[in-house]
Amino acid sequence: MDYYYNLEPGRLRIRTPYLYHNPQNAVVFEKNLKELSGIVTVETNPLTGSALIHFDEKTIRSDQIVGFLEKHGYFILSKAKTSDEVIEQAAEKVLDAVEKVAIDSIEGGIVES
Repeated sequence: MDYYYNLEPGRLRIRTPYLYHNPQNAVVFEKNLKELSGIVTVETNPLTGSALIHFDEKTIRSDQIVGFLEKHGYFILSKAKTSDEVIEQAAEKVLDAVEKVAIDSIEGGIVES
């Protein structure tokens, strides 16, 4: 499982192996994160290994949250992909598949004498 993060004003979404298929870790994660001043809500999904964190930007910064997550071993930012990177990789896979189909179609349509 890959690390992932997406940041928008007052909202941080992450995916982490720490939560993946581990409801017990999700409970600990939520409890510890909710103790931080400025955290509004924390929603985890152990099936996907994701967490959605809403926070008050006047009270806490996103880098402070990420720092907390890294300090406690929940997340590794340097290994995380952004939404743009995920989209780019998916687009590359689609283009590769389209190219293969086009080449196969062209090669299959050529009749040699």
